Amino acid sequence: MKMSETLRMVIVLTSISIISGASLAVVDSVTKTRVNLNKQSALSKGLKRLIPGADNFKKEDINNNGKIIAVYKAVKGDTLVGWGFHLKGPGFSDKIEIIAAVNPKITRLLGIEVLEQKETPGLGDNMKKEGFRKQFKGLFVNRKIEFVKNRIPEKGSNKIQAMAAATYSTRYLLDIINDNIKKIRHMNKIRHIIGGGK
Repeated sequence: MKMSETLRMVIVLTSISIISGASLAVVDSVTKTRVNLNKQSALSKGLKRLIPGADNFKKEDINNNGKIIAVYKAVKGDTLVGWGFHLKGPGFSDKIEIIAAVNPKITRLLGIEVLEQKETPGLGDNMKKEGFRKQFKGLFVNRKIEFVKNRIPEKGSNKIQAMAAATYSTRYLLDIINDNIKKIRHMNKIRHIIGGGK
């Protein structure tokens, strides 16, 4: 009698475990799909905000030594009006994902949008605020973008003012922009389109 009760408990607990595991897998799958759809929507809206003159964004995944970079060729009719790059990299707390929009020759930034970040609340997460992001508009990407602390940078210096008490987050964000755009500019496929733009 005791053995059959133990067996029954094992069967019940095993069944509960299987049902719980299957339920979690379904919820995870649905959630991931929803998160990806939301991210794609934010990316599309961000591209349109940064390059409002474009009527179409032609996506191409470019392989850079095993790292895939999503490149969006922004066109109006048949005319190239800019580029959007979906860039990712490490932040101070976790990964940072942004869109960087540039002019057709890939020499100047049109702006950035932050898609995802988990930087320190009230400090590094200020990167998503308009006041910080607007500093990037017009900066040159064919030379290094740098930052200054606790003051407004000189005009034409190709520098931004770092987020207060968040210089590491600022540095990581600039590394993502500088490193990725430099690599993109030197890819043969891109150099051919922009004419080696300096």
